Amino acid sequence: MKRNFVAVVAVFVCMSAHGQLTKVNGHRLFLECQGSVKGPAVILIAGGHGTTETWNKVQQPISQFARVCSYDRLGLGHSDSLAPGQEQSVDEIITDLEMLLKKANVEPPYILVGHSIGGLYARAFDKRFDTQVSGMVLVDSAHEEQIWRFAQDEPNALSEYPRWKDQGFMSTEGFLPPGEHMQWTFIKPLIVIEHGIPPEPVWHKMQSDLARRSSQGQLITATKSSHSIQKDQPTLVINAVREVRDQATH
Repeated sequence: MKRNFVAVVAVFVCMSAHGQLTKVNGHRLFLECQGSVKGPAVILIAGGHGTTETWNKVQQPISQFARVCSYDRLGLGHSDSLAPGQEQSVDEIITDLEMLLKKANVEPPYILVGHSIGGLYARAFDKRFDTQVSGMVLVDSAHEEQIWRFAQDEPNALSEYPRWKDQGFMSTEGFLPPGEHMQWTFIKPLIVIEHGIPPEPVWHKMQSDLARRSSQGQLITATKSSHSIQKDQPTLVINAVREVRDQATH
């Protein structure tokens, strides 16, 4: 039993070697940063219930050419738990993130890397803190119009969103009501990476739309990946981050 306890402690220390808990807006959030290369810091924003572990195949390699940070949102991973029945809106999530980075002395500008709904959070961050963002990589990103587009063209995809008819709730999540179009544009380097397995026409249209939001936008298809491209083809994500960062600094 003692040996098992030591093993558990060792694992926790290993997971937390680069991380710290920082108090933000009355709760503690876990932030893990690696690397010390000067220039824009890379901020990894996980999707859904993802944590810092989401990025375990890409964070260390990125740290070789940039300072790179991932974090656990409230209620996830090593961060404090949500209160029973508590949910965070997009606005609360990005407010937390901006303050977390400030308190941890992670100075802007940032290259934001958002996976799934984390891409939606990245765009919301850019809308509010535009001067702090110098580039973006969207990894199979959610799209603000996807709920009504799925309802219109691919209703089976809505099985992942049991509350999709609750417009009030979906709005707090960052999704637009039926027929409303996203207004976001981006004048900085942008790479959008979409999954290729399986090919999905409606999803492809939305990923193409995201890439067109910047005159510098590129769309890449991860032909060997499903939704978690950072795990299936991590080198693709690493190289995209490197390219966007290089473009942002020249």
